[in-house]
Amino acid sequence: MSDDVATTAQVLSTNIFDSASEAIEAIAAADVLGLGVKVANRLVPDEESDETLVEEWVVEIFTSVPTADDEE
Repeated sequence: MSDDVATTAQVLSTNIFDSASEAIEAIAAADVLGLGVKVANRLVPDEESDETLVEEWVVEIFTSVPTADDEE
């Protein structure tokens, strides 16, 4: 996750989804409510197999839209 995101907004919830479509639904709902989001995906071990990785999506919901620093 990026360190250049200002931390003035408070995290309301952190949600983990198995599919991108579920994550997109959460992002759309947050947009309707005027909330901010931060999205990341990661690979985690599959619960059914020790040799396989599966992708999961992490969606953090914020009280307001996080802003990126303009100093680059």
